[in-house]
Amino acid sequence: MYSIILYWSYLSFPFLALVLFLIFKKRKQFSQNILHTTILFFFLFLSLLFIYSRFIERNLILTKTTKIETGFSAKIVVISDIHLGPYKNHKFLERIVNKINKIEDADAVLIAGDLTYYPEEDLETLFSPLKDINIPVYAVLWNHDTENPGPPIQKELQRALKNNNIVFLKNTSAEIDGRNISILGLRDKWTNDDDISLIEKYKKEDNLIVLTHNPDTTLKYTNSIADITVSGHAHGWQIRLPFIYHSVIPCEGEFDQWLYETDYGKVFVSAGVGEVWLPMRLGVPPTIEILELY
Repeated sequence: MYSIILYWSYLSFPFLALVLFLIFKKRKQFSQNILHTTILFFFLFLSLLFIYSRFIERNLILTKTTKIETGFSAKIVVISDIHLGPYKNHKFLERIVNKINKIEDADAVLIAGDLTYYPEEDLETLFSPLKDINIPVYAVLWNHDTENPGPPIQKELQRALKNNNIVFLKNTSAEIDGRNISILGLRDKWTNDDDISLIEKYKKEDNLIVLTHNPDTTLKYTNSIADITVSGHAHGWQIRLPFIYHSVIPCEGEFDQWLYETDYGKVFVSAGVGEVWLPMRLGVPPTIEILELY
């Protein structure tokens, strides 16, 4: 099914040209036959849709600002699901970094997992643009980075992140310099390695941001100590067809994208910037999220 859709995205160009030619050549005939005209315009629309989702929307990079009440002040940049590999490369990452560096007064960048998607290049080179980010960067790895699914690259990826000045969190925490804000990075939920008991080491009055990949991790919380949990994973879901996309979002909870109020605190779900399965996005363009916490 995926290969059929992918091939159609390439065939859309010649098919579009053919449809436009037929409309121009036989416009009088088509105007008299409603059924033929309807079918032709349906395939014209379909071709344009495939071209847009395959070659245009997935290469956009938007920024979106969300104000969130947390009880402390900070400006956090969030990216997730970069999925560098056959669909996105270091050039795309360079564009992301350039946009991040234009964001004024940001305190930190959080990368909410799934940095790769079957990469074939040297990982240190692939992620080298991250070295140019001019504020602290914190990251967690998740399923596509830890063979679930994907190749065995975890150690190499950790090394690549470290050599590119990224603070890698693996059921560990770090504090943003001079801000009295803690970032607790949790491991993979799918392997049951996300140690939520670490949250209990904090007090309610602490300024705590939990960074994880899968928002379903919050379904295991037993308290509301975390001021906000930042995640990704759902992709929004990538090809956002009405009435259909909800059935393929890979989450147990009612998570999609943006901000959720739960019994155990606020949860922010990034729609991500990369793709899996198909190199296409529709209705949910790659987005750098700016969280203005107050």
